[in-house]
Amino acid sequence: MKKITILILLLLFTSVIYSQKRSKKRGSVVKWLSLELKGGYGNSILLNTAPILDENVTVDFINTAYSYGGRFGITYGNNLSLSLEALSSAFSQNYDINDETNVYLKTQEFKSLDILALIRYTSDYGFYFEAGPKFSTLKSASVKNSEIFNFTNENNYIDNFSEKYTSIAAGMGFAIFRTDRLNVNLGLRGSYAITDFIKNADFYALNDGVYRPDISSGTTPTNHLSVKFMLGINYFFGFWGDASCGRGRIMFFQ
Repeated sequence: MKKITILILLLLFTSVIYSQKRSKKRGSVVKWLSLELKGGYGNSILLNTAPILDENVTVDFINTAYSYGGRFGITYGNNLSLSLEALSSAFSQNYDINDETNVYLKTQEFKSLDILALIRYTSDYGFYFEAGPKFSTLKSASVKNSEIFNFTNENNYIDNFSEKYTSIAAGMGFAIFRTDRLNVNLGLRGSYAITDFIKNADFYALNDGVYRPDISSGTTPTNHLSVKFMLGINYFFGFWGDASCGRGRIMFFQ
């Protein structure tokens, strides 16, 4: 996981260096500075082969997920940009469980803080593609059943999951509204966790004291997959320009 993250960061750094070298050969390239309000809504799945293969369990592959936050970006010229995003996110996972008496619904709910470092290429026509690592910190975790029972200590439920986990994120989209200073972007973004979401090796989400599956089946890795529609309002508030003397400075629009 660390090797993949380091590789992605090296690619981001290489892209910036390459862009700077090109700008020196062709002349000064303006670095545009922007802030973006972002929101996303879509689907989330906790992928684990054990409940998927369990004949008494139906895993819900449609689970609500949303994010909101902001983005700071630096665009080199008109096409290549680097950005840092901070998003508050929420996601869930539902299971329908047959305990041989009746069928009940189990719901897990989570909240996290996500930090993304993305490289984006935008075409002259407003279409873009982006990719990079996502670093998540789990803030809360809870579970509830449709029946009135609960054998899980709610206060310590979060201790069963990894506090921090890393994902690979990628997306594409286009500008539905575009001016020199303001863009409204709409796109689709997916992310896949490359680290195990479960920290406690003895924990299995479906073993709640009523339905008692083989506890060993819970040791298979759990990976978080998310796909969301993303809407962003991006405002260019300034730029970094290079003066003829070789020095640069930040200038803000008025």
